[in-house]
Amino acid sequence: MSSPFVLTLLCSIVAVALLCPVDAGSDTREEQWADDMALSDDDSAFRTADELEMLNNKLRSLRELLELETRGVQPEIEKLLSGFKGVKLTGNGDIPTKPFLDACRRMVPFFDLLGETAFAPVKSDINGNILKLTKKYSTDPDRFSTLQDIVKQEMAEKTTKAKNSATDALLWLRRALEFPQHFLAGIAEGETDLVKVAKAAYERSLKKYHGWMVQSIFSLAMKAVPYYHDFVMKVASGDEKAMIRDAKTYADKLGILTKALQDFYTANNL
Repeated sequence: MSSPFVLTLLCSIVAVALLCPVDAGSDTREEQWADDMALSDDDSAFRTADELEMLNNKLRSLRELLELETRGVQPEIEKLLSGFKGVKLTGNGDIPTKPFLDACRRMVPFFDLLGETAFAPVKSDINGNILKLTKKYSTDPDRFSTLQDIVKQEMAEKTTKAKNSATDALLWLRRALEFPQHFLAGIAEGETDLVKVAKAAYERSLKKYHGWMVQSIFSLAMKAVPYYHDFVMKVASGDEKAMIRDAKTYADKLGILTKALQDFYTANNL
């Protein structure tokens, strides 16, 4: 069943079975099956009730298997962003480092849904910042159990503005996360023009930090955003309500995390 051709064939058989179930008591149906499947000039192979029942059982099993597989497929937004559900703020409002970085790493392919080529620079930048923070965290996981702990250590050593500092990496990672946050919020609010949603998300997140050249690149990237209908099909198999629900859930979750980081940076004049 790994072959696309075989899978297509099996799905076709299931569709026929669903629309035209085999009736063991109907010679006309048996003959039609024999003609359709073109297995033999002699349709006597389909004329016994036992063999017809066996065929029905096989088709029923295949239908159940395909239904189970379909139910097990998560919508893309849920699949890519569900890692953020496991990121819980500590008692004093800090963000656990490992769950956060794992969730960010899992989220990166979200930009492929908007335009794999157009948003490649964004993905590259995010991956680079995740890598810098991961390297810092791995030097002492206990000491750097929260993102704030990492920054506080660099503040104490006066290295927050050093080249490739974790403080700078986290700053830009937070800014990048604000883009999907505002994009999802726009969808949750009911906007169906995704170019408009993307432009608004960019203006509310990254645009103010970019020079005119990078802004021009993003302006072109906005044109790669898919049509609303295509996006719904891609991320939620056409289930618009599920997509809007997930968009709101993760827009809110990202909002909590980005605000916690922004408040921390503002309080410490970073």
